Amino acid sequence: MRRRVVARCCCLALIFLVAAGAVYWVRYRSPLYQTSVTVAFVTKTSRFQGEVYGHFTDNHIYMALATERFFDNPGTARRLQALGGTARFDYKVAHWGNEELPVYGQPYASLQALSDDAQESKRTLDLALRLLTQKLNSLQTSAGADGRVMIKWEAIGDVIGPQLQGLQRGRSQVGIALLALLSSAAVIAFTRDRSTPGPGSGTMIGSHGPARRPPRRGVPLGAGAHP
Repeated sequence: MRRRVVARCCCLALIFLVAAGAVYWVRYRSPLYQTSVTVAFVTKTSRFQGEVYGHFTDNHIYMALATERFFDNPGTARRLQALGGTARFDYKVAHWGNEELPVYGQPYASLQALSDDAQESKRTLDLALRLLTQKLNSLQTSAGADGRVMIKWEAIGDVIGPQLQGLQRGRSQVGIALLALLSSAAVIAFTRDRSTPGPGSGTMIGSHGPARRPPRRGVPLGAGAHP
Protein backbone atom coordinates (compact mmCIF):
# COMPACT_ATOMS: atom_id res chain seq x y z
CA MET A 1 0.00 0.00 0.00
CA ARG A 2 2.68 2.46 0.99
CA ARG A 3 4.74 1.56 -2.05
CA ARG A 4 1.83 2.39 -4.34
CA VAL A 5 1.35 5.78 -2.68
CA VAL A 6 5.05 6.61 -3.07
CA ALA A 7 4.99 5.54 -6.73
CA ARG A 8 1.88 7.62 -7.36
CA CYS A 9 3.38 10.74 -5.78
CA CYS A 10 6.63 10.33 -7.72
CA CYS A 11 4.81 9.90 -11.04
CA LEU A 12 2.56 12.89 -10.43
CA ALA A 13 5.54 15.04 -9.47
CA LEU A 14 7.37 13.95 -12.63
CA ILE A 15 4.34 14.80 -14.79
CA PHE A 16 4.09 18.22 -13.16
CA LEU A 17 7.78 18.96 -13.74
CA VAL A 18 7.66 17.84 -17.38
CA ALA A 19 4.49 19.88 -18.04
CA ALA A 20 5.96 22.97 -16.37
CA GLY A 21 9.15 22.64 -18.42
CA ALA A 22 7.16 22.21 -21.63
CA VAL A 23 5.04 25.29 -20.90
CA TYR A 24 8.16 27.33 -20.16
CA TRP A 25 9.82 26.19 -23.39
CA VAL A 26 6.73 26.95 -25.49
CA ARG A 27 6.10 30.30 -23.81
CA TYR A 28 9.62 31.68 -23.88
CA ARG A 29 11.43 29.52 -26.45
CA SER A 30 8.76 29.22 -29.10
CA PRO A 31 10.37 28.11 -32.37
CA LEU A 32 7.79 29.71 -34.67
CA TYR A 33 8.31 33.19 -36.08
CA GLN A 34 6.02 35.04 -38.45
CA THR A 35 6.73 37.99 -40.73
CA SER A 36 3.75 39.60 -42.44
CA VAL A 37 2.70 42.64 -44.42
CA THR A 38 -0.51 43.92 -46.00
CA VAL A 39 -0.30 45.46 -49.46
CA ALA A 40 -2.68 47.39 -51.69
CA PHE A 41 -2.64 47.49 -55.48
CA VAL A 42 -2.69 51.12 -56.60
CA THR A 43 -1.98 53.29 -59.62
CA LYS A 44 0.06 56.45 -59.14
CA THR A 45 0.81 59.01 -61.85
CA SER A 46 2.29 62.49 -61.75
CA ARG A 47 -0.97 64.02 -63.00
CA PHE A 48 -3.23 62.23 -60.50
CA GLN A 49 -4.56 64.41 -57.71
CA GLY A 50 -6.37 62.79 -54.80
CA GLU A 51 -6.30 59.74 -52.60
CA VAL A 52 -5.27 56.61 -54.47
CA TYR A 53 -7.06 54.37 -51.95
CA GLY A 54 -10.36 55.98 -52.90
CA HIS A 55 -10.08 55.22 -56.63
CA PHE A 56 -9.94 51.44 -56.94
CA THR A 57 -11.15 49.86 -60.17
CA ASP A 58 -11.89 46.33 -61.31
CA ASN A 59 -8.39 46.20 -62.80
CA HIS A 60 -6.86 46.61 -59.35
CA ILE A 61 -9.00 43.79 -57.94
CA TYR A 62 -8.21 41.59 -60.94
CA MET A 63 -4.49 42.18 -60.40
CA ALA A 64 -4.79 41.13 -56.74
CA LEU A 65 -6.62 37.93 -57.67
CA ALA A 66 -4.21 37.15 -60.50
CA THR A 67 -1.22 37.39 -58.19
CA GLU A 68 -3.02 35.20 -55.63
CA ARG A 69 -3.39 32.47 -58.24
CA PHE A 70 0.26 32.97 -59.11
CA PHE A 71 1.38 32.28 -55.54
CA ASP A 72 -1.03 29.34 -55.21
CA ASN A 73 0.79 27.64 -58.08
CA PRO A 74 3.13 24.84 -56.90
CA GLY A 75 5.66 26.03 -59.46
CA THR A 76 5.84 29.41 -57.75
CA ALA A 77 6.41 27.69 -54.40
CA ARG A 78 9.31 25.72 -55.90
CA ARG A 79 10.73 28.87 -57.44
CA LEU A 80 10.52 30.67 -54.11
CA GLN A 81 12.35 27.81 -52.40
CA ALA A 82 15.01 27.79 -55.11
CA LEU A 83 15.68 31.46 -54.41
CA GLY A 84 16.21 30.67 -50.74
CA GLY A 85 12.75 31.23 -49.27
CA THR A 86 12.21 28.02 -47.34
CA ALA A 87 9.69 29.37 -44.82
CA ARG A 88 6.02 28.46 -45.13
CA PHE A 89 4.42 31.21 -47.20
CA ASP A 90 0.78 32.28 -47.47
CA TYR A 91 -0.86 34.87 -49.75
CA LYS A 92 -4.51 35.84 -49.32
CA VAL A 93 -6.66 38.54 -50.90
CA ALA A 94 -9.00 40.30 -48.48
CA HIS A 95 -12.70 39.67 -49.07
CA TRP A 96 -16.09 39.77 -47.44
CA GLY A 97 -18.42 36.82 -47.02
CA ASN A 98 -17.04 33.33 -46.44
CA GLU A 99 -14.64 30.99 -48.19
CA GLU A 100 -17.43 29.42 -50.26
CA LEU A 101 -18.85 32.74 -51.50
CA PRO A 102 -16.14 35.40 -51.22
CA VAL A 103 -16.91 38.96 -52.26
CA TYR A 104 -13.94 40.97 -53.44
CA GLY A 105 -14.40 44.71 -53.22
CA GLN A 106 -10.95 46.13 -52.53
CA PRO A 107 -7.50 45.07 -53.79
CA TYR A 108 -5.82 44.31 -50.47
CA ALA A 109 -3.66 41.25 -49.91
CA SER A 110 -1.82 39.84 -46.91
CA LEU A 111 1.51 38.05 -47.17
CA GLN A 112 2.80 35.88 -44.33
CA ALA A 113 5.94 33.81 -43.89
CA LEU A 114 6.24 31.35 -40.98
CA SER A 115 9.45 29.59 -39.96
CA ASP A 116 11.35 28.30 -36.94
CA ASP A 117 14.11 30.75 -37.87
CA ALA A 118 13.39 34.47 -37.51
CA GLN A 119 15.72 35.59 -40.29
CA GLU A 120 14.44 32.90 -42.63
CA SER A 121 10.90 34.15 -42.10
CA LYS A 122 11.89 37.70 -43.05
CA ARG A 123 14.01 36.57 -46.01
CA THR A 124 11.15 34.52 -47.46
CA LEU A 125 8.79 37.49 -47.27
CA ASP A 126 11.34 39.76 -48.98
CA LEU A 127 11.78 37.25 -51.80
CA ALA A 128 8.00 36.90 -52.18
CA LEU A 129 7.64 40.66 -52.53
CA ARG A 130 10.32 40.61 -55.21
CA LEU A 131 8.40 37.92 -57.11
CA LEU A 132 5.23 39.95 -56.68
CA THR A 133 6.87 42.96 -58.34
CA GLN A 134 8.11 40.84 -61.24
CA LYS A 135 4.70 39.22 -61.75
CA LEU A 136 2.89 42.56 -61.76
CA ASN A 137 5.24 43.94 -64.40
CA SER A 138 5.01 40.85 -66.60
CA LEU A 139 1.20 40.72 -66.46
CA GLN A 140 0.85 44.35 -67.51
CA THR A 141 3.56 44.48 -70.15
CA SER A 142 2.19 41.32 -71.77
CA ALA A 143 -1.22 43.05 -71.92
CA GLY A 144 0.28 46.07 -73.72
CA ALA A 145 0.91 48.51 -70.87
CA ASP A 146 3.51 51.11 -71.81
CA GLY A 147 4.96 51.56 -68.33
CA ARG A 148 3.69 55.08 -67.68
CA VAL A 149 0.43 53.95 -66.05
CA MET A 150 1.11 50.75 -64.15
CA ILE A 151 -0.54 49.07 -61.19
CA LYS A 152 1.94 48.57 -58.39
CA TRP A 153 1.78 47.21 -54.89
CA GLU A 154 2.21 49.47 -51.89
CA ALA A 155 2.71 48.32 -48.31
CA ILE A 156 0.09 49.47 -45.83
CA GLY A 157 2.12 50.24 -42.76
CA ASP A 158 5.37 48.55 -41.85
CA VAL A 159 6.40 44.93 -42.16
CA ILE A 160 5.41 43.14 -38.94
CA GLY A 161 7.94 40.74 -37.51
CA PRO A 162 9.64 38.49 -37.21
CA GLN A 163 7.60 37.86 -34.06
CA LEU A 164 6.75 34.87 -31.91
CA GLN A 165 3.37 33.34 -32.53
CA GLY A 166 1.08 33.92 -29.55
CA LEU A 167 -1.70 31.79 -31.02
CA GLN A 168 0.64 28.83 -31.37
CA ARG A 169 1.81 29.28 -27.78
CA GLY A 170 -1.77 29.33 -26.51
CA ARG A 171 -2.72 26.16 -28.37
CA SER A 172 0.42 24.40 -27.25
CA GLN A 173 -0.18 25.26 -23.60
CA VAL A 174 -3.75 23.95 -23.77
CA GLY A 175 -2.49 20.73 -25.33
CA ILE A 176 0.17 20.32 -22.65
CA ALA A 177 -2.42 20.85 -19.90
CA LEU A 178 -4.72 18.22 -21.41
CA LEU A 179 -1.90 15.70 -21.72
CA ALA A 180 -0.87 16.36 -18.12
CA LEU A 181 -4.43 15.77 -16.88
CA LEU A 182 -4.79 12.55 -18.87
CA SER A 183 -1.43 11.29 -17.65
CA SER A 184 -2.31 12.11 -14.04
CA ALA A 185 -5.63 10.27 -14.34
CA ALA A 186 -3.87 7.25 -15.82
CA VAL A 187 -1.30 7.22 -13.00
CA ILE A 188 -4.00 7.46 -10.32
CA ALA A 189 -5.99 4.64 -11.92
CA PHE A 190 -2.92 2.44 -12.31
CA THR A 191 -1.63 2.93 -8.77
CA ARG A 192 -4.92 2.67 -6.88
CA ASP A 193 -5.25 0.07 -4.13
CA ARG A 194 -6.82 -3.12 -5.53
CA SER A 195 -6.68 -5.15 -2.29
CA THR A 196 -10.08 -3.92 -1.05
CA PRO A 197 -12.84 -5.85 -2.81
CA GLY A 198 -15.30 -3.75 -4.63
CA PRO A 199 -19.02 -3.71 -4.00
CA GLY A 200 -20.79 -6.90 -4.98
CA SER A 201 -17.55 -8.90 -5.13
CA GLY A 202 -18.37 -10.98 -2.00
CA THR A 203 -21.16 -13.50 -1.38
CA MET A 204 -24.33 -12.04 0.04
CA ILE A 205 -25.33 -13.55 3.36
CA GLY A 206 -28.53 -15.52 3.17
CA SER A 207 -28.75 -15.43 -0.56
CA HIS A 208 -28.59 -19.19 -0.94
CA GLY A 209 -29.42 -20.36 2.60
CA PRO A 210 -27.20 -22.56 4.83
CA ALA A 211 -25.11 -25.21 3.14
CA ARG A 212 -26.34 -28.82 3.56
CA ARG A 213 -23.95 -31.59 4.51
CA PRO A 214 -23.99 -34.48 2.10
CA PRO A 215 -25.04 -37.83 3.64
CA ARG A 216 -22.34 -40.32 4.60
CA ARG A 217 -21.96 -43.38 2.47
CA GLY A 218 -23.44 -46.59 3.84
CA VAL A 219 -26.00 -44.90 6.03
CA PRO A 220 -29.53 -44.97 4.63
CA LEU A 221 -31.29 -41.71 4.39
CA GLY A 222 -33.69 -41.14 7.23
CA ALA A 223 -31.99 -43.73 9.48
CA GLY A 224 -32.03 -42.63 13.08
CA ALA A 225 -29.39 -43.18 15.69
CA HIS A 226 -31.46 -45.87 17.59
CA PRO A 227 -29.68 -48.71 19.42
